Order: sequence, then structure tokens, then C-alpha cells
Amino acid sequence: MMKKWKSILAVLLCMLLLSAAACKSGTSNKKPGATATPGASEAPVKGSVLKKYPMLKNLDLDGTLKPGMYKGRKIVVATSAGDYEKSMKVYKQLFHELTGGEVEIQSFPDQLFEKAQMALNTGGQFDVIVMPIAYIHSFAYSGLLADLTKMLSSKASPGYDPDDFLHGLYDTYANYNHMTVALPFKPDAQMLFYRKDLFEDETQKKNFKAKNGRDLTVPETPEEMLEVAKFFTKSMNADSPVQYGYSSMMSKPNSRFSWFNRLGYYGGKEVGNNFEPGFTNGSGVKALQFQVDLLKCAPKDVLTFDWDTSNTYFAQGNAAMMEQWPGLYLTCNQEGSPTKGKVGYAVCPGKSPTLGGWAMAITGDSAEKEMAFKFCEMVTSKDGEYIKIAYTMDPCRTSNYERDIVKKTSDPAFYKALMDSLSVARQLADTDIPFVSGEIADIEENSIQSVLVGKLSVKKAVDQMSRQFKDAVKGVSDQLKSPKKSKS
Repeated sequence: MMKKWKSILAVLLCMLLLSAAACKSGTSNKKPGATATPGASEAPVKGSVLKKYPMLKNLDLDGTLKPGMYKGRKIVVATSAGDYEKSMKVYKQLFHELTGGEVEIQSFPDQLFEKAQMALNTGGQFDVIVMPIAYIHSFAYSGLLADLTKMLSSKASPGYDPDDFLHGLYDTYANYNHMTVALPFKPDAQMLFYRKDLFEDETQKKNFKAKNGRDLTVPETPEEMLEVAKFFTKSMNADSPVQYGYSSMMSKPNSRFSWFNRLGYYGGKEVGNNFEPGFTNGSGVKALQFQVDLLKCAPKDVLTFDWDTSNTYFAQGNAAMMEQWPGLYLTCNQEGSPTKGKVGYAVCPGKSPTLGGWAMAITGDSAEKEMAFKFCEMVTSKDGEYIKIAYTMDPCRTSNYERDIVKKTSDPAFYKALMDSLSVARQLADTDIPFVSGEIADIEENSIQSVLVGKLSVKKAVDQMSRQFKDAVKGVSDQLKSPKKSKS
């Protein structure tokens, strides 16, 4: 899942921060879920960073970051280009102000995993990597990352509070192979966007009840979702006020996310025990059949819909529901959008949405592990999270969704739905198997697309997927047998 998405807070928080500062004196790397915002397109702040964030009182981590403590020392951070690089440059300046330490940012517009893997195998190039969770797990499995467990207990500030991270998020992002290998940086989960104005319309409510014998509600199960999608599809209900009941991002390599969104509901998961397929218990067939049925309620060219196309289509008011990464919010609510103020938000029906997201990890051969840890701690601290929000990254911490600064600058309904989605999401968008993550993603996409275009039956596609999945794992079985212990 590597498409970029935009935080709802980006515009509003940027305005708030600039206003506060005044009182005191694109994207180039799209990932699932992102568009450009004013905050993201600005150059890193000039002058004192601390003075530009007067509302953040604990950026020095309870006084554990002291002036000059890392003077003359340097760490190197590897990340993607675009918003990731821009936000890291602000953190770089802040860390230098607080400690005197130098932070070099090396960004890569593409092939981040391959370039990081080459550097980590060679050794000595990076101290910190910022990248998708499954990639970090692959590096941890190979023993290339530091185990942060001891540093969290001995080096972290008193107020860092790892328990404050969303529980499921921290378990998935940070904990791996009985180690703590990363700290959560960018949360992401698929969500249900729906036309609130249609669901609240008295005529539609009356017609739905007459047709289906129950009240029109935001669907919580796949069965309810399909029923609602059919009701709002004009070819199935001539009185529907919109053409289609459902839309999504169904082009390759995105179609597997819709399948993932239902695997958990039907009792499965992508990866089972011992790196076996976790969808051969019937869940894979049921989830894919549901996807086929739902597709009948979607635009005829939905298989060509990428991030921009799908978002624009829904924002123009052509469908009643859409599953998408959180950045769709900005597309719907920009000036001139036909759906501005008309969209509601919920957890994907089935309550097992796809989980995306990025984290920060420290390389096992870093000569500056303590300095690298304090940098990562500052970035992912309660106050530190606010800086990234202006660069399209939403909070990973439970408490930050409750703080006044967030509540005053966000749509409470959106953030509640996002927090609820992150709390229940477990299925990673990128296959969590070392060495073959990208290969298995291609296997799944090819099989799903074959079904959606009518070339394979659901059962044959799932059987093919399972067989090729096992072959891919078998090809790296020797490497998977002996996970290496990360260095403390």
C-alpha cells in the first residue's frame, strides 16, 4: 500500500500554527491515501522551530533533551520523498535546536525498500529508517534493526508512555518477533465514507424500509452493506438518487484491499501460522465472492479507478458509499466539491479493515543508537506528533485525539471513525512475510483481477492464490527458518 493520503488536519492546523507564530513576533511520492495540501507543499520552517510551535510545551521530552548534549554528533535518517522528507526536515531542525545534534535526511522518491535493504546489508549508511510496517518487519526478521525494548525502559523520558499509542496499532507497528523494533509514525486504515445526506433523507429512509423491511442505517456487516449498495444502485432501483451504491479503488495494485477488508469478518487473514496462507478455511472464497457481488453495484469502469480517479468520482456525488484511505476526506470537503459537508464516516463493514501505516526504526549497526532513539522518541512523542500533522500524518496516540487542539481543528466524526478503524484494523496492506512481500502482493492482485474481469471463478482464483503464495514462501524457506536476533 504505498499511496499517499492526506490528513484532515493539514490545512486547519497549518493555519493555527502560523497564527500562533505570528502572535509571538505534492506530492511527489503518492501513497494509498494522499493528495497535496498547503501545509505539505510549504518549505520546511525557517528560523526557530520552537518559536513556531508555542503550544507544544514538552518537545524537550521532560527535560531529557538538553542544549548541546549531542553537539558534534550526527545521525542519518532514510525515508521517502515528499511529505515524509518535508516533515523530517522540520524535526531535524527542531532536534538541532534542542540538542545541538545533526540529523541528515536522505530521501528516496522510489524503491525505498530496495535501497534501504542494500544499505542495511552493506552497513554503516543509516541510523534511522522511516518506512511501511511490513518492510520494517522484514528488516527486523533479518536482524538488521535494533531491539528498542531496553532503550524504552532506560532512555525514554518519563512522559513518553508507550501505552498511550492506540493498542492495536502499537502491537502491529512496534512489536514483532518478541521484540520492539519500531515506533509508530504514520497511521492508516481503510474507512467507509458514505453520503450522509442520502442516509438521512426521509424519502430514502421510507423507501428503504418499504423495500427491505428494516430501517436505513449505516451498514456494519457485509450483508447490510450489499443490501444498502443495491438500494442505491439505479440499475437495481430506478428511484435511487445516485447512479451507484458503491465505489472503490479497484485498479491493480489496489483491489486486494477490498478483499482484505472482509477476510477477518469471515474468519480468515492473509498470513496464517508459519507463513502459511490464512484464507484457505473458506474465508478467502467468501470475501472474494462478496467483492464480486459488491462490484455489481459499482461503476462499470471501477477496475480502472486509481487514487485520484476514485476520489474524484465519489466527491462528485456519483455513489452512495466508498471504502478508501482517510485522505478522501479532503477531496470531498474542498471548496466547490458537490459533497462538501455531506459525507459521513464509519468503520468498514465487518470491522476488520485493512491497516496501512509507517513507523520509525533504528538500524542494528548504528553507532549512535541512543541519539537515534531520542530523535525517534521526540518525533513520536505526544507533542512531537503535532508537527507531522501539518505534513499529512495523523496522530498515532489515543490522547492526541482527545486534546483540545485536535478537537478544535477537526471534524470530530471523522476522527472518531478513524480512531475506531485503527483500533480494530489488523490486516496489513503489505504482506507481512520477509523477502516476498511484493511478490505475494502481485500474486493476490493477479488472482483477484482475474476474477473481477471474469477469467477465473472465485474458487479457482483463491486456489491459485494459495498455491502461488506457498511457492513464493517455499522459495525463501531457508531464510525464514532462522530469524536473526536484532541488536539491543
